[in-house]
Amino acid sequence: MRIVSALILSAVSATAAAAPFTFKGSDTLAGMMTDAIQASGLQDEIQYVGGGSGKGEEAIVAGQQGIAPLSRELKKDAAAKAAAAGIELVAHPIALDGLGVFVNRPNAISKLSLPQLKAIFTCEITDWSKLPGSGKTGAIEAFRRDDNSGTTDTFKSIVGIKAFGACVTVMAETADIASETASNPNAIGYAGLSASREGNRTVSISKTDDAGAYQPTVHNVRVKLYPLSRTLFVYEAKGSYSLNTAESKLLPQITDRSFMDPIVQQNDFITLD
Repeated sequence: MRIVSALILSAVSATAAAAPFTFKGSDTLAGMMTDAIQASGLQDEIQYVGGGSGKGEEAIVAGQQGIAPLSRELKKDAAAKAAAAGIELVAHPIALDGLGVFVNRPNAISKLSLPQLKAIFTCEITDWSKLPGSGKTGAIEAFRRDDNSGTTDTFKSIVGIKAFGACVTVMAETADIASETASNPNAIGYAGLSASREGNRTVSISKTDDAGAYQPTVHNVRVKLYPLSRTLFVYEAKGSYSLNTAESKLLPQITDRSFMDPIVQQNDFITLD
């Protein structure tokens, strides 16, 4: 009986030891991170679970993981908390992204300004008839990412939103925004360009009502003509935190442009130059 119990305990211990290390970060970067892990042959050692940039930031500051993919820059208060714990957080830019504003493909609207986006997502404008060029009437159904999302932080910061209106529906993942805008004729939502689907499309965005409007093309994002352009990062913890074996293997891969750039492009992001 003792022998059987010992064998069972040994098997459980072996299974636990073989479980891959998991780390959190931007949901927008989930596909790219997973592809990088698989291309590195590290899928048995490390696994990306997403959760949002906020979750990744919390985990790296708490010393629970040594790398954190974020779809925005690290917040100042997080950097201060890390420094107080002896953790230095180093930013590695890995790609560029145009934060897309998606509508259902048959929707005729071609452009929106940042002030119009603010009015839509604070529920000041709630009907498509109030937006020139939509060619339709009916309630606007606006969708956003949750508050752990770096995409949400970026959108709020650039558009100038302090709080979303009650008419805006929260969605957990980029794929949810993609699905809704691809299938719902009244939908509008923001997401990374990986949310592109056959049934949706991006609208051109202008800084003001009178300024020129731009699509999130490679050129427009790189030179920041597109108002909702952003840089994507992987943060590395140094100082009092030492990367574990799996993290130490993965980080050099995802910071190697020759390795990472093809994966960046395959996931509908934009290389740094």
